[in-house]
Amino acid sequence: MAPEISFGRIIRTSTTAQPQFPIFVETVEQCLDYIQELPLPTLDASHWRAASQALWSAVDFPADTARLKEADQALCAALAAEGWLDEIRPA
Repeated sequence: MAPEISFGRIIRTSTTAQPQFPIFVETVEQCLDYIQELPLPTLDASHWRAASQALWSAVDFPADTARLKEADQALCAALAAEGWLDEIRPA
């Protein structure tokens, strides 16, 4: 079993993200697990589709730091679109 892919930081979500997301997320795989559990109407939103695609791309190419950064940004954008991000998005 391959080790999980860390974002290299902790992404902090708001309390309104619960129970869909915990307060802290650290790995790509952890985020994919939570995204896959979102209700279908939520999951169908374009920001969640983009985040899911970017996260799967990071899993497919774990050594590619550009893909990891894109996954981080797409996840943060999706969380922000839901009002679930409790931090400043990465540049």
